[in-house]
Amino acid sequence: MNFSQRLKELRLEYGYTQTVLADLLGVSYAAIQKYEAGLGKPRAKNLEKLAKIFDVSVSYLLGETNSRSSNKIYDIIEQLSEDRQDNTLKYAENQLKEQKEEVNIINLHNSLIPYEIEEEQALSAGRGEAYTDEVGKEVVYWDKDIKHDRAIVIRGNSMEPDYHYGQIALIRYQDCVDINGDIYAVDDIDRGLAYIKSVYVEDDYIRLVSLNDDIDFEGNRLFPDILLPRDENTRIIGKVIEAFTPIEKV
Repeated sequence: MNFSQRLKELRLEYGYTQTVLADLLGVSYAAIQKYEAGLGKPRAKNLEKLAKIFDVSVSYLLGETNSRSSNKIYDIIEQLSEDRQDNTLKYAENQLKEQKEEVNIINLHNSLIPYEIEEEQALSAGRGEAYTDEVGKEVVYWDKDIKHDRAIVIRGNSMEPDYHYGQIALIRYQDCVDINGDIYAVDDIDRGLAYIKSVYVEDDYIRLVSLNDDIDFEGNRLFPDILLPRDENTRIIGKVIEAFTPIEKV
């Protein structure tokens, strides 16, 4: 409820005409008409005077709260036993906490950044994901705005603990490796597979290394290095500049 509505509601509740209220406040009849029409508000001094006329708080008069008196809750608490006072205080604190969390969620959702991801053409963080030009698009959200060229779903867990299954990898186009060991998206054109791996450029090969060094019961690495020839069938798609877990937009 806004100020104009609250003022009219209180005036009618007290049975005052606009002329009577104007006299009590010491302003013109036209001023009350203007306030109730939503065309302005009294100065601070007259707001306080109006609040006293109706025996309410200024916050209530402005429509900022539904509590008529800022002291009402304290008057009630003082009449309670000590145990009930503690319970009331805890309840009020929880209400305030929930309100702040709701506001934070609303602010977060209002500032979420949309990312168009390639769901069907996911680059693999495992043993390789089939690569196709026929891709479906989906929009997910995150709270950071990162410049990128492609956003792709990570499948597999070979890049844990740094990159997790289901995260979104943000890729910036780059056809060469700056520093051995950095994370890149790589296309194995000959076999129609694509990867997200730690990349090392060697004389004749490009070595794709997984961060996950788990081993099986025989002591073999679950995700051994992959060697791709340095020729036209191996293409560096780009550098992985960020990865994130999408935030659900309610």
